[in-house]
Amino acid sequence: MRTPKTRFQLPAENYEMLVNAVVDYAIYMLSPEGHVISWNSGAERIKGYHRDDILGEHFSCFFTEEDRAAGKPDRALSVALRDGRFLDEGWRLRKDGSRFWALTVLDTVYDKQGKLIGLAKITRDITERREAQQRLDEAREQLMQAQKLEALGQFTGGLAHDFNNLLTIIRGATDLGARQTTDPRLLRQLETIRTAVDSGASITRRLLDFARRQPLQTQLIEPSTTLQNTLQLLRQSLHNDIKLTSDIAPNLPPVRVDPGLLELSLLNLTINARDAIAQTGSIHLSAYPYELNGELDELHGQFVAIALRDDGSGIPPELCSRIFEPFFTTKQFGKGTGLGLSQAYGFARQSSGTVQVQSTPGHGTTVTLYLPVDRAGSRRAEEASDSDAKRILLVEDDQHLAVVAGDMLEMMGFDVIIAHSANEALQLINRLPRIDLLFSDIVMPGGTNGLELANHIRERRPELPILLASGFSNAQQKDALIYPLLDKPYTYEKLADALQELL
Repeated sequence: MRTPKTRFQLPAENYEMLVNAVVDYAIYMLSPEGHVISWNSGAERIKGYHRDDILGEHFSCFFTEEDRAAGKPDRALSVALRDGRFLDEGWRLRKDGSRFWALTVLDTVYDKQGKLIGLAKITRDITERREAQQRLDEAREQLMQAQKLEALGQFTGGLAHDFNNLLTIIRGATDLGARQTTDPRLLRQLETIRTAVDSGASITRRLLDFARRQPLQTQLIEPSTTLQNTLQLLRQSLHNDIKLTSDIAPNLPPVRVDPGLLELSLLNLTINARDAIAQTGSIHLSAYPYELNGELDELHGQFVAIALRDDGSGIPPELCSRIFEPFFTTKQFGKGTGLGLSQAYGFARQSSGTVQVQSTPGHGTTVTLYLPVDRAGSRRAEEASDSDAKRILLVEDDQHLAVVAGDMLEMMGFDVIIAHSANEALQLINRLPRIDLLFSDIVMPGGTNGLELANHIRERRPELPILLASGFSNAQQKDALIYPLLDKPYTYEKLADALQELL
């Protein structure tokens, strides 16, 4: 037989004590018209009003000015009276005027006869939870953006590498043809081809900048001096109605970057800022030390921040995530290639830094490059060789490029032996009695690339001069600096100069 449950009835004054003991929630009653008729200790703690200060006041005083202007308090009352409940999240005001993000519930309350006697209001301060969620969302968005740009970079780098091979074939064949004819009409046509190849090479260089595959000619620079010297170049890119000002901190710590690419990045950013300004306006360049603690691309340490701020039209929020993509542009057709910001992004990331864009439509844009401080301040020395090379082992997997490069080398007077893979080159090195120089592409299929090939041969033949060529290589920044490097697409003259300097 079940024992009957004992029913307890809490006295009314105990209910009040219970509600008043809750300090994490603001719990209070409103009259049907919205006036405060009760107040607990949680409401005093969260909202800052003492009971005597708030009783009788209309609950609209908790809403922001913009919400009151939009009629939100009246709408909350009408929905609660109609549906019995109103739920909301939004900014609310404390007595001192400060804001907090609130989760609120408004429920109608009836007496035993079914008569409406007021509304129960429960408010919770969830500002910290909202900020934590925002930080998490921002981190996820930053990760997704980084992954997208990394995928675009890999695709772009591979495409530019193949395109560089084609350009090298065309340019090499053109150079060879020009040396074997005196027909002025044919020479003009060949010169037109050369010009087109140079334009294509310029595009691939910017694509490789974005993909972080462009070989860097890094050196230790003093940012304060370099930036001061760059100001005149930036001013020349602007018309008279745009004023360029600067605030460059003196004695900035040294950074190790490619100064030419730094100058190009700043020029691209300045041109973008200029085009964002309708007629008259200003651009401000600033540079200062900055410490990152993982908030940008998980970078930590001391950096030099170089910021370019304009008062132009700004960038719509929906486009901010795409501005670093190659060929993406908001400019009119023919007004830009869409490679300026992607070049700056690639340069910053390849320099072990990052770039940040902050923009408000109608109020301008600030683009900031973060470049890591070089604490060691060491300089690498170029190796030199004065060998008298005559026989060259050319390693190139592209059949057509191998033919053109071989013809150029033979026209220079070299004896050329061609291998189409690293394994074939190693076999030739072991079999041939004399090889005076190795000239190899870096990126090759088959499991062994040109850099690994060079390292293998250097172990066996430490005296052998080695020249590498590539449009890009992930290993270049560290290892390839011990070997001279020829950028693709290379010309007859550049190849001859590289060999002359090496030999």
